[in-house]
Amino acid sequence: MSLGLKGLAGEIHSTQIVVIRCLFGLLLIFPALAKTGFGSLKSSQLKLHLIRGLFAAIAINLGFYSLTILPLATATVLFFTAPLFVTIFAIPLLNEKVGWRRLLATLVGFIGTIIVINPGLQGFDQRLLIPVFSSVFFAVSLILNKQLSKTDSPAVLMFYIFTIVTIISLPFAIMNWTWPTTTQWQVLIFVVALFATSRTYFDIKAYSIGEASFVAPFQYLRILFVGIAGYLVFAEVPTFNVLLGALVIISSTLYIAQREYRLKRKLGRQAEPYG
Repeated sequence: MSLGLKGLAGEIHSTQIVVIRCLFGLLLIFPALAKTGFGSLKSSQLKLHLIRGLFAAIAINLGFYSLTILPLATATVLFFTAPLFVTIFAIPLLNEKVGWRRLLATLVGFIGTIIVINPGLQGFDQRLLIPVFSSVFFAVSLILNKQLSKTDSPAVLMFYIFTIVTIISLPFAIMNWTWPTTTQWQVLIFVVALFATSRTYFDIKAYSIGEASFVAPFQYLRILFVGIAGYLVFAEVPTFNVLLGALVIISSTLYIAQREYRLKRKLGRQAEPYG
């Protein structure tokens, strides 16, 4: 998805890509909805769907735009501040208990973010804040996924998010619309839309079966894949600050994941009956 967006940079506006991606996603989930019946779209948490859709629309548009103007590795590293925000937001929104060790690891992760952004006396590239803001909104959207997945299926969650994001993004896309060529359509559909829709489904599925603060760090494998792909396809070489910041962020989130796993095992043993 990231490679496709980068390849279309300067040719197709990012808001237009968001709309096409969401419309294609709706087409992909229609068979699942038809199988279960469209009556399943009736949700008791419609207000929460609307709120989640708004946050997701902001996150996706900011995220897609940042991938078109920043090096892939840099943008991706900053996207992965989202799990750090998830860990923080899970406390008030999901009532998850997060101990001081995980909070400290989260703080270390934010220090890694500062290293990547590299604010100095001479100023910094303000564009680097765009993927960070995207991550803030995306983290809230992921938290709301956890709540909504208790009552609604992944297909229903995807229907609402694609529909709401399309409605919000469409006016901006129309203002910047360029009719894609055949090659651009192929990239939009088979690279961006298909992989983006798959990513949304797996995000929803993962957060529906696992603790939000535990699932989030596993997404960091994307940093490795995107870094290699960016180098091979666009000859992008990450700066020292990006590499160092990524190392700090990855280390902190891996510790969070390990700590969560150990706590789960400990609680599981305590819950076992004596025999």
